[in-house]
Amino acid sequence: MSHVQMKRSLPYISAAAGVIAILAVLPFYRPAQPKGVRVTRGDAKSIADRAARGAGINLDRTWPTIIWSASPILRKELRDHPQRAAAWDDPVLGPRLNAYEISYYHRGKEKYPEAGVVRVGGRTGDVTGAMLRLRSEDTGENPTEQQLRPRADAFVQSRSFRGAPAPVFESARPTVLRGRTDWVFRYRVETRFPLKNVVPYLNVSFAGGRFAGWQLSEEYSDGRQFMGDAGGDFANMFVTFAAIFALLVVLLVIFLRKYHAGEVGVGAASALFIAMLVFSIAGSLMIRVSASDGMGMGPVDARTTSLAWVAFKFFFADIPFSLLVFLAWAVGESYARERWGERLAAFETILRRDAVNATVGRSMLHGALFAAPVAAAALVVGVIPILFGIAWPSASSGTVDILFLGGPLYPLLRACVDSLSVAIVLVLFLLAWTHRRRLLWAGIVAAIALAVIFTTTPPPIDPILMRALFGFGAIAVVIAVFLAYDLLAATIALFGGTLITLIAPLLSVADGKLASELTFVLAIPLFAILAFAVVALMTRREVLYRYEDLAPHVKRIIERERVKAEIDAANRIQAALLPLEPPSLAGISVASHYRAATEIGGDYFDFLPQPDGDVGIAFGDVSGHGLTSGIVMAMAKAALLVQVGYDSAPRAVLEVLNDIVMKTAPRRILMTFFFGMLDPRTQMLRFASAGHLDPYVYRAASGRLEALSSWGFPLGVRRRDPFREHIVEFVPGDRLVLYSDGLIEAIDDDGEPFGFDRFEKTIAVNGHLSADEMKKALLNTIRKFTRNRPPEDDQTLVVVAFEEPAAEVLARETVAELAVMVH
Repeated sequence: MSHVQMKRSLPYISAAAGVIAILAVLPFYRPAQPKGVRVTRGDAKSIADRAARGAGINLDRTWPTIIWSASPILRKELRDHPQRAAAWDDPVLGPRLNAYEISYYHRGKEKYPEAGVVRVGGRTGDVTGAMLRLRSEDTGENPTEQQLRPRADAFVQSRSFRGAPAPVFESARPTVLRGRTDWVFRYRVETRFPLKNVVPYLNVSFAGGRFAGWQLSEEYSDGRQFMGDAGGDFANMFVTFAAIFALLVVLLVIFLRKYHAGEVGVGAASALFIAMLVFSIAGSLMIRVSASDGMGMGPVDARTTSLAWVAFKFFFADIPFSLLVFLAWAVGESYARERWGERLAAFETILRRDAVNATVGRSMLHGALFAAPVAAAALVVGVIPILFGIAWPSASSGTVDILFLGGPLYPLLRACVDSLSVAIVLVLFLLAWTHRRRLLWAGIVAAIALAVIFTTTPPPIDPILMRALFGFGAIAVVIAVFLAYDLLAATIALFGGTLITLIAPLLSVADGKLASELTFVLAIPLFAILAFAVVALMTRREVLYRYEDLAPHVKRIIERERVKAEIDAANRIQAALLPLEPPSLAGISVASHYRAATEIGGDYFDFLPQPDGDVGIAFGDVSGHGLTSGIVMAMAKAALLVQVGYDSAPRAVLEVLNDIVMKTAPRRILMTFFFGMLDPRTQMLRFASAGHLDPYVYRAASGRLEALSSWGFPLGVRRRDPFREHIVEFVPGDRLVLYSDGLIEAIDDDGEPFGFDRFEKTIAVNGHLSADEMKKALLNTIRKFTRNRPPEDDQTLVVVAFEEPAAEVLARETVAELAVMVH
C-alpha cells in the first residue's frame, strides 16, 4: 500500500480500532460510575420541590441549587475496594452513593444556613432525605428527649427508608441554642457489605419541638474525623494558573514584536477570542448554581454568591484564556505560514466564512473519524495505573460535569472550549514556534506537558497526580493528527474525543431518560459533523489561495521569507569568498576576525598564496554595508583573482580594480583597498593602498608603532594620482595589524567612538602577544568599551606575527628531514 493510500485509509482503520478499544476498556471505569442512574437533574429538582413543600420550605422565598451528592466517607473508603462495583446494588450503600442533593437558600439573606435540603435518588427518584433548617436566631421550644423520642420512633416505623432498612435506635444528641433546643435521633443501620470501620445511620431531626426531617449519614466507628483530599485540586489549580499566565507573557512579547513588524493579523484572532469568551460565559452561566454551592461570602445571599463566582471566573480565567487563544492564533499563524501553510487552509476557510467546500469537508471527516482514537488513547492510557494498582477509577471529569455541575449539555461546551484552546495554543503555536527553530521535538514535549496541566481530556481516575501523569494519551494522538493532516482535523478530533471521554463512562451505566439525553448529546454533534463533511465533499470544490487572496500580513510574511532566502543565499556566497583559515607560513603566524553589521557585509580580506612562495594580502572596505556592498566586494574578489594570476604587483592590482569598480559599481559607491605581497623568506612586504586606513606595524625592538602610509584615492574615483608602491621589512617580534573603520568607529552607550588613540594604545600594550592572543585582546577591549553593543559597521581585523626568520625555520625542517632519511 502506497503512502497516499495509507494516509487515506488510516482514519477509517483508526476509527474502527478506537471504537473497539473504548468498548474494551470501559469496564475498568464502571466501578466508579453510579450504576443504573436514570433520573435527570431536572426531574430530581421537580421531585425535590414537592418534598420541600411537604417539609415546610417556602419555595417562593428560597433559591435552589442542585449537585450530585455521594457520601464522602463511603466514596473514600470504596475507591480501591475490590467489591466496589457491588456497592451500587447494596440496599444500604447504593442510595447513599447515588443521589442528587437540592439545597434551598433564603433569598436576600446570608447564604448559610440554608432553608432546607432534599436528597433524591438518582436511580429510583425516591426522596432519601429531607431536612428543614432553622437559623440560630429562630426561637422555639426546649423539649426533652423523653418528649420527642416517641415521635421519632413513630416516624421511623411509619415508612421504609431507602438506604436505611431496619434502623435501630442508638442515641439522641441535643443542640442547645439561645432560643430553642434541637435534637437529632440517631438510628443505626446494619449492612452486610464488607466495609470496615464505617457505620451507616438514619438521623431524624427536630428544631425545637418541630419535626425537621430526616437524612442518611455515616461515621467512622472509631470516632475519627473524615479528612478530604482537596490539597491536590488546589495544587493543580495553582499550577494551571501559573502556566496560563506564563504562556501569556511569552506570547505577548512575541506578539508585540511581530505586530510591530507587521507580521501578524488580528481579524481571525479576534473572532476566536469572541468565540472562546462566548463558550466560556455560556458554560459559567450553566454551572454557576452548582459550582458555587459550597461557597460562602459572609452576608451575601446564594444568588449573589453565584454571580460573584461567574464574575471572578470571567476576569481571572475566561478573559486570560481567551486572550491566550487570541495571541496564540496571531503568533502561531504567522509562524505556521512560513512552513506549514497547508495545515491552516481548512481552518482559515471557516474563519473566512467559506466552509462549504471539499477542503473543509475532508478535514472535518478526518477529524470526526479520529475522535474515537483520541478518546481511546485517553482511556487506554488511563487504565495502565489502574492495572498496576497505583490509581483507581473515579467519577471525575465527565460524570461530575453531567451530574454535579450542569447536566449533559455542559460536556458539549467544555469540549468546544478545550478543543479550540488546546488546538490553537498548544498544537498550532507551540509546534509552529519550535518547528521554526528546528526544535519540533521540544514543542511536542511542551504541548503534552501543558495539556496534562490543563487537564485536557483526562481519564476518569484518581488520585489527581496519576490523572496528570497518565493524561497524555489524547493530546499525543491530536498532535499526530495535526502533523499528518491539518489543524481543523486535529481540532475536530479533539472535540469529538473529549466529548466521548466525558460522556462514555457514565453512558455505559446510565438508564432511562438520562441515558437517552446522553446518547443524544454525544451522537448529534458527531453525526452533524459527518453530515456536513459529506455535503462539503460533494461540492468537489478545493480551496486554493492565490497570492492576491492572502491577508496583508501573510503577504508580508511571504515577501519577508523570499527576501530572507535571497539574503541567506548571498550570505553563503559571501562566506565562500572569505578565507576559511589563515595561511601556514614558515616563521609567521596569522589571525583574522570578521563580523558583518548586517546579513551581508562590505568588508573583505583574503590571503592569496603564489607559486613562488609569496602570499598576497588583500584588505578592502566598500562604503556602507548590506547587499549592494556585498556585490561590489564579490566583483572585486573575482577581478583580484584574475589580476594576481597575471600580474601580482600591488600597483597594477589596484589599477585594474579601480577600472572594474568605476565601470560596474553604482555611483557614489567607493571602496578602500590595501594589497601587499609578502615574501615569507625575507619577511618583506611590498604594498600599495587605495585610501584604506594605514596598517600598523609594532616594532618589538623599540615597542613603538609605525603607520604604513601609502596615500591614494579609494577605488572608483576618476580623477586621481597614480597608486604608489612601498616596501617594508620585518624582524622577529614585529606585528602587522590591518583593520577596518568599523573597529575604530565602534561607539559606547554615550555615542563616543573607540578611536585611533585607544586602538594604538591597545596594540602597543599587547604587541608582545601571539597573533591570535593579540587579536583577542583588541576585540575584547573594544567589546568592553562598547558594552557588547551590536556593530553599526562591518568589523574586520588581521594580525600577522613575525616569530622568527624563515631561513632558520627552513633550515631546521631540512635537518629534521635528513635525520629521518638517515634513520
